[in-house]
Amino acid sequence: MPSRLATRAVVVAWCLLAGADAGSAAGYYDPTALVAIIVGFVLLVAVAASGATLDAFSRRLAVLPIGMCVGFAIDDSTRPFLYQQGAGLAAIESLEVATALAATVLLLGGPRWRRFWWWLVALLATATGIVIIAVIRNPGIDVWDVLQQSSTGLLHGDDLYRQHWAHSTGLQAVYPYLPWSTLLLAPFRWLFFDVRFGLLAAILVSAWLVRRTDRAVGSLLSCLLLVSPGWVLLVNRSWTEPLLVLLVGGSILAIRSGRSALAIVSLAAALACKQHIVLLLPLFAVWPAFGIRRVITSVVLALIAILPWLIAGPRDLWHDAVHANVVLQVKASSLDVPALLVRHGHRIGFWLAVVLVVGAYLIAWARVRRTPSGLALSCALVMWAFDLANKQTFFNHYQLPLGLLVVALATAESRRGSTGASRPVPPLSSLGRTTSSW
Repeated sequence: MPSRLATRAVVVAWCLLAGADAGSAAGYYDPTALVAIIVGFVLLVAVAASGATLDAFSRRLAVLPIGMCVGFAIDDSTRPFLYQQGAGLAAIESLEVATALAATVLLLGGPRWRRFWWWLVALLATATGIVIIAVIRNPGIDVWDVLQQSSTGLLHGDDLYRQHWAHSTGLQAVYPYLPWSTLLLAPFRWLFFDVRFGLLAAILVSAWLVRRTDRAVGSLLSCLLLVSPGWVLLVNRSWTEPLLVLLVGGSILAIRSGRSALAIVSLAAALACKQHIVLLLPLFAVWPAFGIRRVITSVVLALIAILPWLIAGPRDLWHDAVHANVVLQVKASSLDVPALLVRHGHRIGFWLAVVLVVGAYLIAWARVRRTPSGLALSCALVMWAFDLANKQTFFNHYQLPLGLLVVALATAESRRGSTGASRPVPPLSSLGRTTSSW
């Protein structure tokens, strides 16, 4: 039986993470914010360990998160990190507030105008993103330099693992991702001169897919992707998490609708974009609607996708995508537990991340129901555990579990009957074993 209490707990966990992440000086260390993130994580662990199936989201539950989004839009603590003043900043602020207020009208209004107000929210969010990109020509972060210049390099046949990044404020000669982060964004650089248009498109498509799950509550949930706290900073800084939310969330939504090929390709694309998506493979492998064979297919497709770079320079790819990330040191300014410990004179390696991630796996395998919603919730749990214990975690990293929680709520079962998701499959604790289907 779907649990309303579990759904409320997930909503509160989302609010704690979103509010703390945006309210902590754009994801930099803040003790109060870190406590809120830990409390939210414990709450999510409790939901997963309870074995409860999430009940369908409701308009009443939307009041808290959307109200919080409106509050952050009016007084956005991440705006100083736009490094913008004058008319440009005023235009961004006005559009950000207008988007959040339109989401409020969508929440409070009746079903007759629901479609109109959702499209207005999407239009205002699009306008906000376009103005951000137009006004802030250079966001002043190495991620943008890397993605922009590697996209241009593709046109000249350059190996992105051998390029040097001109005028970068951080990375100089390291491409820290897997190549499809650039490949999927490069067309937006070529056509519209800025990769941030691709990330804005990823957010909008993710919101549209969430809306399609249910015209009523899906519309409200999708707004959490369009007006989330710190949304303007996420677009401006060109972090790649919106792309991951689209690909991983899209794979889960494809599983829900029975589109196996699309689910496989979406997961493969996510794997070819960023390294830590591999942590989600044990979850997809034990979910009967996906299974080990489809996981293997996704991995093979991802390997094929990065094969040209692997052949051209295996050492360069290994150095940038693996070694450079493994040897990173704990930053005291990051928003995670290792930063807290290092501030008190204690340095730790990866063992804490291993403990938390393995613990998240065990809870998900043993207790979480085998529904699409359960898969999204489990993925959010694992990513949240990893971020909490990783050496360097900032604002953007928590955006993936936030997006996956929205997908979990959007695909939840209803007490009044199925919302289109597959029939719940009991967890390992009640089955004894789980079978995989092709």
